Amino acid sequence: MKSRLLRIAAILLGVLLFAGYFAFSTFLYSPFEGELSERTPALIPRDVDFYVGRLDLGSVFGKFPHLGLEARLMAQPAWKLWAASSQGKQFAANLKLEETLKELEAQAGQLPFGMQPQQVFGGAEFAVAGYFKGRSLEQADWAVYGRTNWLGRLGAALLSYPGVLGLEKRGIKATVTEGQVALSGGGLPREIFVGRVKDVVIVATKPEFVKAAYDLRAAGFADSFYQSANYNDWIQHANRSNARDEFELYVNTRKLLENLGIAGPWPDTKSQDFTPALLGRLFQLPSLKYAIGVLGLEDGVQFDLHGDFSSEHIKGDMAHVYRAAGFDKPTLQEVARLAPQDTGFFAYMHAPVGEVLRMVRDSMEPALRQNLEDAFRGTGRYPNLDALINELDGDFKDRWCLIVRPNDYAPDPQGPPHDTQPVPAVALVLWTKNPANVEALEKLIGGQGRRFGLQGRDENSGGFFSNTESGYSTYEFWSQFVPGTGVITAAKAGEMTIITNSLGMMGHLLKTYSVGGAKYPRLSDEPRFYALVQSAIPKASVALWVRPETLVPVLRESAQERARSQIRFEYGDFRPGEEQKVLRADFGGRKAVELSPDEKARLDQTVSDHLDAMRSRILQEQVPELVKQEDRVFQTLEACSAALFLLSLDPKNFDFCGRVLIPLEAGSPP
Repeated sequence: MKSRLLRIAAILLGVLLFAGYFAFSTFLYSPFEGELSERTPALIPRDVDFYVGRLDLGSVFGKFPHLGLEARLMAQPAWKLWAASSQGKQFAANLKLEETLKELEAQAGQLPFGMQPQQVFGGAEFAVAGYFKGRSLEQADWAVYGRTNWLGRLGAALLSYPGVLGLEKRGIKATVTEGQVALSGGGLPREIFVGRVKDVVIVATKPEFVKAAYDLRAAGFADSFYQSANYNDWIQHANRSNARDEFELYVNTRKLLENLGIAGPWPDTKSQDFTPALLGRLFQLPSLKYAIGVLGLEDGVQFDLHGDFSSEHIKGDMAHVYRAAGFDKPTLQEVARLAPQDTGFFAYMHAPVGEVLRMVRDSMEPALRQNLEDAFRGTGRYPNLDALINELDGDFKDRWCLIVRPNDYAPDPQGPPHDTQPVPAVALVLWTKNPANVEALEKLIGGQGRRFGLQGRDENSGGFFSNTESGYSTYEFWSQFVPGTGVITAAKAGEMTIITNSLGMMGHLLKTYSVGGAKYPRLSDEPRFYALVQSAIPKASVALWVRPETLVPVLRESAQERARSQIRFEYGDFRPGEEQKVLRADFGGRKAVELSPDEKARLDQTVSDHLDAMRSRILQEQVPELVKQEDRVFQTLEACSAALFLLSLDPKNFDFCGRVLIPLEAGSPP
């Protein structure tokens, strides 16, 4: 009897389980349907304007919504300084940061079984893609794709039964159509559409995204972003970690600029400021079609980006610069033998001398350019700057090196007079094709020193001296116009011409290159430099190395000078108004033309004194705040122990590689 009852119970249980499975599969989803075998980009149309994706996004978080490295990040001096600043506090207030975090924590706490949001949606894989629409990113059409667990699948399936979830009570209207659900109201800023392909849930602003995902799956993902050549070349086969957990990035810059309404040159080559004017001649953002690559955040920042240029924008001197042959890693290592190991900034590039100098000339202020041209024309050798540039183009190879380090060299009591402005020691290294011509130019400048502002220790000395340093012949050009050091030194070492603003640096570089070892350690032997070079792209046109621990102290010393130079106070703008005040207060309201010569002189002096006082007051008020702002930047830089950037250029495309080391101290979990 017992066995019969057990058989009946087993049969009934089986029937119930089968019926339950059949009902669940029919009305919700099949519990055994498995996962999508492809990556989520396989559900994204090939022609999207932007894409961001990442595997294992869940590892970024600790207890949601806190990041896993939040405690370590908040222990950094740079973060503390910024958070305590007025800008940091205003930023937190505008975002309602504390309230938002508490609200997100409360919402995450409503998930059953103590699950975290990243476990339910997007933790295993997450992607955002879409199309630009209008000048604001809020206007863009987008879709979010996320891997889900069983709870996420169940929630997506239950949207087809809004009454079960009580959506109407929350003011949300659900419209169920084949394959997706449209949701609106309930505080949603715009209508969204939800669909699902196996374990991937899609949330989109347009139903076409969900339909495209179904169509791509049915077509074997043949026309998806995942199977595009760009994704295969620059994301799938990029230099990635074993975990492959980098952010995958793509942006159609042409579409972005069209929607932002940026049509003209950027940076502006007609800018009155030298830096943007020069950068605009070296690079134009509208020339970039797209950028694609990967971004890693393991112990710092690592990125590898590739992009294509529009050929119609790459022309003239810019095209010549881009066509210059690049250099490989052994060449970069060899050049780095020149730089002392504690170099704060090191740059090496291959670019034609003539083209670069013409860009520099065209970016100068007209008055400065004219003065320079007049000085060389006055020598009787060069009718204009073009003649000088053409000669230099034939005298030097297409190689440049810049080295910047602390100016900790002992002052020479017999050296040139100079101001007390703190400056780093800077060296420019060029490779010579015609040494005789270069030496002739140096002697020409030295021989007509007064024309170029050269002067020795007194007005009667010329300021041009020939000397020797470490067995090499050197020329010294003394000028009080050279800030901080009062000298430019040039030496020929083999095929290299080295130009520095420090007598001590010249000897240091020559001994570093020729001797090296423990006494004169080289940048090429710096372990971090070597490791980052080996992990970077194999060939480049430009290489930049930054070591903040030696660069930032140099910048801090001159922060006051930079802050003062940023404050523009034009006396002519304020003089008319101040003159009227003085006329009313001290001269009974008479007009300036009615004053005697003595009174007019007294008026001018009084107005000048007032304007001097006004400028001094403005400086006292604004300089400290500008210095504080710079110091926050310095603190951020100091969080980085070293960085290397390599850029490979071609008139058709570019490759940009960056490696930034940011060691974080251990911290308590949030």
